[in-house]
Amino acid sequence: MTHQQPPQAPKRAPFALRLALAVWLVSEAAAFFGLAYLIGIGYTLMVFIGTTFIGILLIQYVGAKSFRAARDYLNSGGDPSRELPNGYALAGAFCLIIPGFVTDLAGLLLLFPPTRFIFRGLGRWIAARTPVMRFGGDVIDGEVVEERDYVANPDFPDDEPKKYDNGSRNDNGPRSIDQGP
Repeated sequence: MTHQQPPQAPKRAPFALRLALAVWLVSEAAAFFGLAYLIGIGYTLMVFIGTTFIGILLIQYVGAKSFRAARDYLNSGGDPSRELPNGYALAGAFCLIIPGFVTDLAGLLLLFPPTRFIFRGLGRWIAARTPVMRFGGDVIDGEVVEERDYVANPDFPDDEPKKYDNGSRNDNGPRSIDQGP
């Protein structure tokens, strides 16, 4: 007779994250109902939808501008680990897309350069806590020693390799690095 263990409960998010999410949801609801009380539900919904469309337009504009600036910065030999221009403006445009008036306020503060200083410490703190990602493995330097003038047919490995004639060979295309048999 086999003994089955009861399924494990999924891990819960840290308390600080759950608390921050709850505070954010309550503040968004309070801001929505407070504005609806002041200007009416129709105008509140128009502002709610309007900020989303403004955020979509801004993310296209700021995103293209940020991409160009980052490309120019890296092409001029800039350090990719340093802060790239317009990152805060891009985050602000993204905050405008997220529904809610508190995130819209944060997005507007991120969009304007004089008020970005509020978020610089938070950005640096997040960057310091983000783990370093490594892609790939070891790099092995090498060089081509011998270039073959034939192609083996992978479907029939025992076949005689076919010779290239010098006129049909394309030197501009990719070449195989397979060592062959």
